[in-house]
Amino acid sequence: MKTALKTTILLGSLSLVLPATAADFKKDVLPLLEKKCMSCHREAYKTSSGRTKKPKGKLILSTPAGIKEGGSEGDTIVPKNSAKSLAYTRVTLDKTDDDFMPPEDKGDPLTEAELKALKEWIDAGADTGDWKGTKFDDAGKKISG
Repeated sequence: MKTALKTTILLGSLSLVLPATAADFKKDVLPLLEKKCMSCHREAYKTSSGRTKKPKGKLILSTPAGIKEGGSEGDTIVPKNSAKSLAYTRVTLDKTDDDFMPPEDKGDPLTEAELKALKEWIDAGADTGDWKGTKFDDAGKKISG
């Protein structure tokens, strides 16, 4: 993750100060979504026993369209506004709150670095670039490709 607060470019006697760079979606945000969110929030799929598993809260985080659409609770991502984005507010709640994500039985909370990356990415506009989505097998393992 990029941590510079500002970048200064010197061009002769001209100095240009640029704002901090945002977290990179593929490098910083996608891995945390895949590891800590997509086990519950991905497209519906059939298990090896034939049972259909649907995304919790109708929220799909395994595709760009799903991220933009959000779930049954509201706006998961509000580009340029992490404070109104449920994906960020839920992971920053008190761990004892019923709405805290991820639930205790589903894995570890986001680290400070992951929280920072998610916030930076949302506040910079939540661009997913050329990412087409993440696919999983019936056992829930990510399919490379």
